[in-house]
Amino acid sequence: MDLISNRTIEITKLGMDGLMERQHAVASNIANVMTPGFQRREVAFESQLAEIIEKEDLKDYIKGQNSIEYKPPMVDVFTGEIHTYRTPTLQEKAYLQSNTYDQFKPQVVTDIYNGTDSTGNNVELEREMMDLSKTGTKFLVLSNLEQRQFTHISEAIRGQ
Repeated sequence: MDLISNRTIEITKLGMDGLMERQHAVASNIANVMTPGFQRREVAFESQLAEIIEKEDLKDYIKGQNSIEYKPPMVDVFTGEIHTYRTPTLQEKAYLQSNTYDQFKPQVVTDIYNGTDSTGNNVELEREMMDLSKTGTKFLVLSNLEQRQFTHISEAIRGQ
């Protein structure tokens, strides 16, 4: 694991980017609450983030099952099993070198549910204010998590 390209930092950054996009969409919805015909927008990114995490987990699994260096077979003293290590296949190497974080693109979706008023606008101010609050809270949690990661790195550098 690289100290600088920490997985937690990468994932929290992507999550905060998605939440920032969501905050912009909610702000736009609030600004257009009285605009005739305006359809509210939502931002979806959680499933993409979960997929990226799964891909990174698979990379960790492949790394755990393989070894770049040659190691002779080892015999487990207790069970008598022979443990061998192998080098990754070309496909595994390509997968390990791929950047899964570049695939993250929050999707802005127009919400076309039936709850429109007589002007064709479907923005509910109360709902938008709740979404604004939830998004802000989630962003704060992720920023605190990222701050902790940087604190740990800083402490490691200072030798504490």
